[in-house]
Amino acid sequence: MPWTDAARSSARGVSTDLFGGLAASLPKPARGKKPALATQLDLAVSNPEADVARLKAQVRESARNVPGVYLMRGAHGEVLYVGKSTQVRTRLLSYFRLPWPEHRHARLLRETTRIEWEPLPSEFAALLREVRLIRAHLPRYNVRSARPLDKWWVITIAKGPAPRLRIQRASAAARSRDVAQMVGPFASRRPLQDALRVLNDALGLRDCSDRIRMHTSDVAELFEESHPALQRTPGCHRYETKRCLGPCVGAASEYEYRTQLARAKAVLEGRDDAPQQQLVREMAVASAALSYERAGWLRDRLTALQELEAQLARVREALSRPSFVYAVPGRDTDDRLYLVRHGRVVGEARCNEPDSVNALQALESKAMQPPTGAMVDQLDELLLVESWFRGRNGADALVADTVVGALEQLAAHVRNAGFGAGGELG
Repeated sequence: MPWTDAARSSARGVSTDLFGGLAASLPKPARGKKPALATQLDLAVSNPEADVARLKAQVRESARNVPGVYLMRGAHGEVLYVGKSTQVRTRLLSYFRLPWPEHRHARLLRETTRIEWEPLPSEFAALLREVRLIRAHLPRYNVRSARPLDKWWVITIAKGPAPRLRIQRASAAARSRDVAQMVGPFASRRPLQDALRVLNDALGLRDCSDRIRMHTSDVAELFEESHPALQRTPGCHRYETKRCLGPCVGAASEYEYRTQLARAKAVLEGRDDAPQQQLVREMAVASAALSYERAGWLRDRLTALQELEAQLARVREALSRPSFVYAVPGRDTDDRLYLVRHGRVVGEARCNEPDSVNALQALESKAMQPPTGAMVDQLDELLLVESWFRGRNGADALVADTVVGALEQLAAHVRNAGFGAGGELG
């Protein structure tokens, strides 16, 4: 459904014709005197309060209380904010009652020159559209606010010859262009810190700042031993204590480092438990030698890895769930089918359009390789789908293994309702 243009606000500048008229109307300074500064700058171009009043009038006139998403655009057409609501008109009008300048959304409104909204058939459709619009535009006011991604942490692996395992907010990782792989999401940062410290020590991976330049040994071979790039000392004690391969001082080649990094990925993907087994053996040796303090220290490190593995198992379970089709009764009989695979929506169809349903059936028949970790472009949808089906909506969801099964469930729901598929939201 096309966007509704809610505001053709007045330009944020003064036309050249208007400048001529204003210049003629300004009082001319006395001979030999420069015009006062206040006179020079008396070219007010727009009244923000008048713009806000105009936006409010257009929302009152055109918006409807139906599910949907809305965009607020700035003077240059940039998207400042994306939101969703089950009652778009009521939500938009609520912005005009906020105290200015105390409330950030009231300040947002003064930067807005146009509001657009898109009616959608259901709350789920609005949530999905909102997530995808935020991902596409990364609006400034959405980035500042506590969006779903800001509540979660992820482990990221960056690009480069000797990347490190980092812990980042999911929102920051999704915006980064340097992230090659993402694992998560996780609800808490502290357990990740403990587990990654153990994993880095076990595999010799660096944990230093990205500001420290790496000089792997294969690059070092290009220089003479006296070259300044090789006259370096480690940036920390981990290389001296044999807990880091030392890519910062040319002590390991890029191949050697990436081999260990691949082992770390295997641990995070649940394909390798060698670090845990090594800790179990060392703990047994310490206990046999009556070195209980060391055994307790090893036990704590083992526990950190085991807790990380338990969290990763939950993530892998969500990603590896079999595909299903979710049927959603929509407003004005605009019923939709959503094909969900590996935790995200990969296809959608309108039930009243046969070609759309046939296309979804064709997509359903195609095999898809299960991902081993959450990728940047799917994490937000993974969180959306997980929270939707885990909450109150999941208990009554019309879910089936196939498109045909979902259509049958939808037809039964319509018959039982007795008044047609009139809307998930009322």
